[in-house]
Amino acid sequence: MSMPSGQPPGPSGGQRGPVQPTRSARMSAWVRRRPIWSALIAIVIVIIAVAVPVVTGALSGTQAETVYIVHQSARAVTPISTITNVAGKPIRVGSGPIAIAVAPDGKTVYVVNAYSDTVTPITTATNTPGKPIRVGKAPYRIAITPNGQTAYVTNYESNTVTPITIATNTAGKPIKVGGSPQTIAMTPDGKTAYVIGGSTVTPITTATGTPGKPIEVGGVQDLSVRGANAITPDGKTLYVANPDSGTVTPITTATNTAGTPIRVGRGPGAIAITPDGKTAYVASGADYPGWGTVTPVTTATNTAGKPIRVGGQPFAIVVTRDGRTAYVVSFTAGTVTPITTATNTPGKPIKAGKEPFALVIAS
Repeated sequence: MSMPSGQPPGPSGGQRGPVQPTRSARMSAWVRRRPIWSALIAIVIVIIAVAVPVVTGALSGTQAETVYIVHQSARAVTPISTITNVAGKPIRVGSGPIAIAVAPDGKTVYVVNAYSDTVTPITTATNTPGKPIRVGKAPYRIAITPNGQTAYVTNYESNTVTPITIATNTAGKPIKVGGSPQTIAMTPDGKTAYVIGGSTVTPITTATGTPGKPIEVGGVQDLSVRGANAITPDGKTLYVANPDSGTVTPITTATNTAGTPIRVGRGPGAIAITPDGKTAYVASGADYPGWGTVTPVTTATNTAGKPIRVGGQPFAIVVTRDGRTAYVVSFTAGTVTPITTATNTPGKPIKAGKEPFALVIAS
């Protein structure tokens, strides 16, 4: 998933327990530089919506699916049928749900609860929650290996990543990574997980749970707050969004070396790559309520194309399995905009309800 990032909230919208002085100073400086985001953080603490179709294809009108909306203030997940657009009974989860992922077989949805320090598994066939899984402090994002065997959860305040064995839903030994880990991306072969933390990206060898040498991605002091990353289908290149500099940095995974940053729109915060690996779509404008663009980047040459206008504050973007359409969530507009990838033209925005935060299509 390519999910966008807001600041991991504490139980009262601020700190939870002692906070490292360096992190506190960094976050305070970040909020001072971005009053819009300061207000947005307060909004996110009230409600965060994450839409997760469990079966691929309905967005293209070919199959039915279920959309799961996560409401943080209600501590619940609401399933909605895309056929009837009727909401089902809310599913109770932990406190402060902030991220969600679906197992490759579509049988289980995993909800990350930032305040409870847990992950709640939900059986999609019956929409019943299982026993919460204890992880680190302030868990923030989750990624699942392609073989469906392990889920990896970033723990913002523990500076760790917790592996969860899917078969038993048990947490393993935490993996130490860089400061304030947040976004995480998995290579297609499942051998490496890349974790954004601070101004670095840390590769983790999943077979051993060993972190590698952090990769410096320049000029992104608040990368851990709202940076995003995505990996090409062939696993050769990792693209990292640099919100401060308005660029995307390509990283060659074979050598873990950063390439020349690619100029995109202001405040890039979400990336999605087409299944054929030819184009990376970068959503920009997370800092700007009335403005948003999606920039197509040709991966063969790492050149940016003409930006595509979308609704304000595009927090997330996904591409359908057939690669024909990209869907962009606009937080301010409360819409999802479809983009035809063959022509890079936006379609009519789809009303998505109040303050949609993220969108994930599960196969």
